[in-house]
Amino acid sequence: MKTEEPDLLLVHLVDLDSEEHDNAPFSPEANAILEYTDELVGQMIAALPAGSAVALVSDHGFEKVEADVNLNALAAKVGVKGIRPLGGLVLADTPEASAFLRETSTDTQYGIGRAIPKEELTRYAPQYASADSAFEPAPGFMFTTGATGEIVAKPGEIGNHGHWPARYRSVYVMWGPGIPAKRLPEMSLMDLAGRFASVLGIPFTPGPK
Repeated sequence: MKTEEPDLLLVHLVDLDSEEHDNAPFSPEANAILEYTDELVGQMIAALPAGSAVALVSDHGFEKVEADVNLNALAAKVGVKGIRPLGGLVLADTPEASAFLRETSTDTQYGIGRAIPKEELTRYAPQYASADSAFEPAPGFMFTTGATGEIVAKPGEIGNHGHWPARYRSVYVMWGPGIPAKRLPEMSLMDLAGRFASVLGIPFTPGPK
């Protein structure tokens, strides 16, 4: 930035992601990396050429994971098929599979949380709209297919992402010459490309969402 003065520079600061996978979000280790990341952002801002605009966008959210649950192994014991665990979501492809998940959700050790309404599923994950039902995990759980047994009390990663998007939000801040100060309503991350293009003064045609 000091010597080349590029028209556009994109930087991905990745250390926090790795630390939160290994030690969970908001752990002392993760907080230390977050403070270091803040220091790096400060160094970059200090080196910006005059007239630059800056955008800060946070990555996906993170949650602490205390147990992985293999619902397929559990369903196989009672002869139920049509269960699709997807980490932060489990789909039931048949009414029988839906009934199994609803019944199993009454036992908290299996970590089945809220049933996702159809309209919400269609909005956030239209590719799964044809499923008979969908459930998100309870706090502290994720759904797995690779585990041996039904419950893994010591998951490989004690922090993870991929949960239902309504559970957390990203952060977007932009400032610079000609950018008015205002608070924006909630929007999709996919809407940011057009905002960046307008600041850069280049045409932008949004693609399908």
